[in-house]
Amino acid sequence: MDDTDTLKAALRAAIAEARPDGTYTDEGYAQIQGLIRRLTPLTPLPRPVDVEERIAGPWLTLYAQFGPRHTAGKPIAHESRFRFLSFNKLPDRPLRLTRIEQEIRAGSRDYNNVHFIEPVGGGLRALLVVRGTYRLDAAHPQRYDVDFHRVEITGPADATDDEVRRAFGFAADEPIAADFKPPKLSSDVVYCDEELRINLGSMGGVYVLERLHHAGHSVAFDRTAAGSR
Repeated sequence: MDDTDTLKAALRAAIAEARPDGTYTDEGYAQIQGLIRRLTPLTPLPRPVDVEERIAGPWLTLYAQFGPRHTAGKPIAHESRFRFLSFNKLPDRPLRLTRIEQEIRAGSRDYNNVHFIEPVGGGLRALLVVRGTYRLDAAHPQRYDVDFHRVEITGPADATDDEVRRAFGFAADEPIAADFKPPKLSSDVVYCDEELRINLGSMGGVYVLERLHHAGHSVAFDRTAAGSR
């Protein structure tokens, strides 16, 4: 394997070394950060703004540092609250986050975060989608300026909105979707190839994602282009 393949394999292995609760030791955290720093200069796409269709698609979040260093110990699967995931637009109720995917579509420039959620203790499984659109600027060739503007909870096809509310402890008149004024956020695609992507967020987040091959949850992808999972 060449150096890129070696580093990618090492990064995946380091991410897989999470403790049973999904957190990392200080040594594990340092190893992941070091491998990210070594891998990013080797990106085959140094100017993502020129090839946005190469960035597009559904992606699975393998590793997420949600902002400052102290959040690096928080696993992707964890208990959270709706207000934290919705820019304070949904009620302050608990949930369990089990998985995060991101769906980026060129053309319409969708940039959506798809959270797989369930009630604490289990039960109805749903999606919490934070919808956004992205803007590009040739002066910042790695940067995606993202305007998140809507959050919505969608249950299984056979579940009504009222059943979703009851499952998560919402009152009958509390919203499960809301529009909001976009905050100013950005994310730099510092590494991307056909299977792996690394983003650095403007709020200090560090994300490693793996390309998926499905038709999409929040937007529709061409299965021919995306392949099949």
